[in-house]
Amino acid sequence: MASKFGELYTYCQTLKPKISRRDITQKVTDLTGQKVKAIKSGLDVEKCRGFFISLTNKESRLVQQFGTNIIVIARSLNYCWERFVYTKELMHLFDAENEQTSDATKFEQLLTEFGQPSVQRPPQSAAEAKAFWMALSVLCPEANRLEFQGHIQKTHMDNYAVALQLRIPEFYVPALFHPNFTQIIKQLVG
Repeated sequence: MASKFGELYTYCQTLKPKISRRDITQKVTDLTGQKVKAIKSGLDVEKCRGFFISLTNKESRLVQQFGTNIIVIARSLNYCWERFVYTKELMHLFDAENEQTSDATKFEQLLTEFGQPSVQRPPQSAAEAKAFWMALSVLCPEANRLEFQGHIQKTHMDNYAVALQLRIPEFYVPALFHPNFTQIIKQLVG
C-alpha cells in the first residue's frame, strides 16, 4: 500500500502546521476505505503509549464491540504525545497483511522483541518503524521541515520551538533532521 501512503504524503504537503488529525484521518479513511475509532485507556506509558487493533483481529473485545479498527491511547499522555501516538497508530491502516499484529499472541511477541537485539526482524517490527517515519512525515510537510532545519542550523530555533509549531513531542524532533530522513520517506512513498 505504499502508493496509498504516497497519496496521503502528497496531500499533507499542501497543508500547514499544525496539521489537523481530523484531516489526516479523513484522508486515510478515503484512501484505505477503512474507519478507525480512538479509545483512551489507563496504559502504563513506561511500557506502551498506544497500539492499533485491526478489524481483522476477531479475538479483540473492542473490535467485537465497535466493529471497526481501534487505536488505543494512554489516557495520561499530554496533547503532543497523544497527537503523535494517534497518527503513528493510524499509519497501521497502510500495513500489508503480513505486517499486521492480528492477535494477542503476536502483539505480546512484538512487545518482547523491542528490547532484544536481532539481525532479522519480523515484518510486524518493520511496520512499527515504518509507522513512526510515516507519522513524522505527514505531521511535518517537507517545505516546513527544511525551513525548520535551516533555522536550527542558524540557531534561530531549537527543537522545542519546532515541537511547539508541529505539536509533536520534542523528543522526536531530532528525527526530522536525521541524515537519511529524505531517503527513508522516498522509500515509504514508493
